[in-house]
Amino acid sequence: MQINPLPALTGWHWVKDGFRLLRRQPIALLALTFMNLFLLSLSVLIPLVGSVAPLVLTPALMVGLMHAVRSADRGQTPTPGMLFSAFRDNGGRAIRPLLLLGGFNAAVTVLALTLSAMADDGTLMRVATGQIGADDPALEEASLMRPALVFLVLYTPVQMAMWYAPLFIAWNDVPVKRALFYSFVGVLRNKRVFLVYAVSWLAIGLAAAIFVRLMQGMLGGSPMLLSAVMSPLSLVLLTAVYCSFWPTYRDAVVGD
Repeated sequence: MQINPLPALTGWHWVKDGFRLLRRQPIALLALTFMNLFLLSLSVLIPLVGSVAPLVLTPALMVGLMHAVRSADRGQTPTPGMLFSAFRDNGGRAIRPLLLLGGFNAAVTVLALTLSAMADDGTLMRVATGQIGADDPALEEASLMRPALVFLVLYTPVQMAMWYAPLFIAWNDVPVKRALFYSFVGVLRNKRVFLVYAVSWLAIGLAAAIFVRLMQGMLGGSPMLLSAVMSPLSLVLLTAVYCSFWPTYRDAVVGD
């Protein structure tokens, strides 16, 4: 297994591939994304660990999503059961290390949020943990720019290490520590590609935000009508983002 160096423009092709794969199997992939979000939301009800349960479960469920997107890329129809492939493939041997990886993800995310909270009065931490909402008056007085930048700087290396790690563990039988290391090096090797990839999605996100603002003006600020527009749009964009994860592995990882 090795990482194939790619041209920087490949990052944009990955974004386009995300939408292309979504168009190939829209109903199935949108449904699987909704199921994933529902399960992660439901996991917060787990006693004692509910607040970090979504972070712990994300790697295992991401393997299932990538299984489904890979199937769509191969002309097959994704099924709901694919979302749980990490729990049953190869006798379920990958689930323990994937949960360990999820525990690492939860620990470093909380640590990064805690350190970034030092840059303000803890507003970012309260937003991330759901203690205050996006429309809370406290947000009008607090600037989230500085803590958000601190969090971005702290968490980017972690995201690099986590990017390929779940698939390395589930599909290549790589131990957790090595999977994190190989993933970090792999993303670093194609850093220009991932930069184009990230900037492309940021541009699409900004365009979507402008569209929502325009729709808000046209609909007269009606919460019900705005929700009717935003919910499907958010689901489509998130599904396209998930779909674009698969090409980042398919094109870069040699020896799958």
